[in-house]
Amino acid sequence: MKQDETCIFEEPKKKLVMSASEKPSSSCSVMSTVALARDIDPLLKDLNEKKQSFKRNVVSLAAELKDVRNRLASQEQSYAKETLTRKEAETKAKSMEFEIGRLQKKLKERNEHQEVYSFSNCIKRYKATRHYSKHVRDTG
Repeated sequence: MKQDETCIFEEPKKKLVMSASEKPSSSCSVMSTVALARDIDPLLKDLNEKKQSFKRNVVSLAAELKDVRNRLASQEQSYAKETLTRKEAETKAKSMEFEIGRLQKKLKERNEHQEVYSFSNCIKRYKATRHYSKHVRDTG
């Protein structure tokens, strides 16, 4: 050790400082290493435990984030499918409304045509009946 260096080692709740002028022995180095190792070992264990806990938390949060992203993607896909289905249903409903209107118009035209045809047939039968009656009277 140099003249102005000090030998520092800690014991629980006690700090010992030994100056170079006090002629430290070679055991100071060994004692300080042992004391430092004894004091640092619990600190390292605690730090290591905190590090492991932090890693577990990060892994857990990453898994949760992945799960949330998957659920979000699933919901977005479901929403897109629902939107498409709704648009298809709206298009089909409009098409059906148009078809119903077209069929109603066609039915109305047929009914009108049928009425004209029925009326025409009625007149023809009336005329035929009159003609037959006149013929029966004339021949009889």
